[in-house]
Amino acid sequence: MSDPDKFAIPVVLKMTGNPIEIPGFVYGLRHPCLLVRLTFRDKNHSQWLRQVNEAFADAIQKISGDHEKPHFPAGDSEQSRVVYSLLFWMNKLQYVVKVPVFEPAKIIGFNSKKSLLVIAIPTLSSLHSNTKKLFFWFLNVFNGVYSGRDIDLLLKDLPLVIKELKQMVPHASNMPRFLKAAFTLDIPYSEITEQIYQFGYGSRVRLLDSSFTDQTSRIGVWLARNKIHAAAVLRIAGIPVPDHMIVSDIKGAEKAASELEFPVVVKPADLDGGVGVSAGLTTIEEVCKAFTAAQKKSNTILVEKHHYGRDYRLTVFHDELIWAIERIPGGVTGDGKSSIQLLVEQLNRDPRRGDGPHSSLKRLVIDDEAKELLLKNGLSPDSIPQKGEFVCLRRTANVATGGLPVAVFEKVHPDNSLLAVRAAAALRLDLAGIDLLIPDISRSWRESGAAVCEINAQPYIGDITAADLYPQILQKMLPGRGRIPIVVIIGATPEWNEAAAIAARLNEAGFTTGKSDDEGISVGNVTIAGNKANPYTAGRILAGEKGVTAIVLGVNDMSVMHTGLPFDRFDLLVFAGSYLRTQQSTQNQPESVHFRALYNLCSPGCDGNVIVAGAPEKVIPQAFELLPQELLKNQVTQHQIVVTIIEVMIDAEKKLRSR
Repeated sequence: MSDPDKFAIPVVLKMTGNPIEIPGFVYGLRHPCLLVRLTFRDKNHSQWLRQVNEAFADAIQKISGDHEKPHFPAGDSEQSRVVYSLLFWMNKLQYVVKVPVFEPAKIIGFNSKKSLLVIAIPTLSSLHSNTKKLFFWFLNVFNGVYSGRDIDLLLKDLPLVIKELKQMVPHASNMPRFLKAAFTLDIPYSEITEQIYQFGYGSRVRLLDSSFTDQTSRIGVWLARNKIHAAAVLRIAGIPVPDHMIVSDIKGAEKAASELEFPVVVKPADLDGGVGVSAGLTTIEEVCKAFTAAQKKSNTILVEKHHYGRDYRLTVFHDELIWAIERIPGGVTGDGKSSIQLLVEQLNRDPRRGDGPHSSLKRLVIDDEAKELLLKNGLSPDSIPQKGEFVCLRRTANVATGGLPVAVFEKVHPDNSLLAVRAAAALRLDLAGIDLLIPDISRSWRESGAAVCEINAQPYIGDITAADLYPQILQKMLPGRGRIPIVVIIGATPEWNEAAAIAARLNEAGFTTGKSDDEGISVGNVTIAGNKANPYTAGRILAGEKGVTAIVLGVNDMSVMHTGLPFDRFDLLVFAGSYLRTQQSTQNQPESVHFRALYNLCSPGCDGNVIVAGAPEKVIPQAFELLPQELLKNQVTQHQIVVTIIEVMIDAEKKLRSR
């Protein structure tokens, strides 16, 4: 039993020391993490724990609309049930807010005699401080309920916590969905900045910024964002585009509308996403209002001939049409009983609709634009449309303004598909959203007429109709799941340099091997860094080298206990010797303790075998005594070790290529 007086106040869990921020990967987790040590109070926790779980279930259900009854991990002790419940709700809240963390925290150490728990909390490198703050809040709530405080009072800060959590989500709306797809596909990823992510390793590495890729043409992006120049390029390529004029004031807008003939469109010439766009304008008064509204968003205004047709978004990737949707303008469908105002309120109850950048659909608001459209049709917000009657409340069909996407990929006529591919190619874009106005997507534009009204160089893909596009795009970009063969070698002595021997043999086998050991960091036969970088730093360097097709990482110190490994997964873990530099604070500990700690940290991330290199007489080094007995019984001699590793790496590459 633990000493009940060791807690200054009646708390059930008390953090000892500061959380350790791990930028790399430990204990099989695929995210960076926080390592937290907790002491706990031995006691029956059933009654108050049930209270806090029910309160969190109610609170989060109100936020998410999720009525599913939570199922908590049972745990093998009262203390672990408390911790699992805390971690469950922390993870659940992150999921509801769409924080891109896709695996639960885990208990990695439990000592009932010392009343000690060690937990690893997944996060992103840029979010360590945010995650720490979130954990402190949950810890405070659980301890507060345990000590008898009112749960409702403790949860009053939940709206503020959620507001701060939303700041943790990457701003680019596509990125959380790409990260989730990568996690599901077992594609490695890591942050370069808060906006740009690296996917894959070595020769298979790619970078993404939302739906910008590292192959997206800068010229293409500039053209797409300047509608005047984009239209000029498309005309040269024979792509149909509407006639337009640039205007600088209201008088110019009136003149342009008269010359182009009504109806017309007024929009900023250098913005996308439907910002500031007013379509289907039929009077000078409407043009003037639209110009004033657009001028608040941009100084460069375009008046364009309105092209009649249904609004389609065709997504092109690597010269192939991969998806198509029809965009239905924001509006409501009558039921014969409810007013338009009530129908809008009912529509906005859809949990997919929201105001944030990561909402799948946007809320519909009866604003000035909606009221003008209603008035034009002799209606008001209080009008009751007939059953089945659609009432349009937006001039444009963008999802960003409340529109609804409907999948039409199977209906696209081959001529229209080719038109979209040619439009993307004309602007030299590898991934693009082509906005096409056409009466019927299933009929050729050559027969019905059509106009490309816009090209988006950083298209929003969305998850209403096209959630499977995120994994599809990643799989096209990252063959072999973006992975390359990797071996981690622990404890190799400088005299017997396995890393160098293995790298040389791999190079002979056709690989370009990235190697890090006490000699420095090299790629192939070229040394790129002579300093003795710690394993995490060295591995990150090699993982980002485009020419590297295999990696041999030497670990000869205990720094990975504080940094983690640079790879979430690797193919082989080798304990090659007892050469290990230790920190001054741990020098008095037996070597066997260090090697056991490294085994516990590294082995869960190994997709293949863990092997121990022994002397010819198979004498077990004292440093390895605490490793699992099955490893020690199956030692590989130092003479065999290089051959064994080469075989594993070649086999790993074959498997990756087949994926």
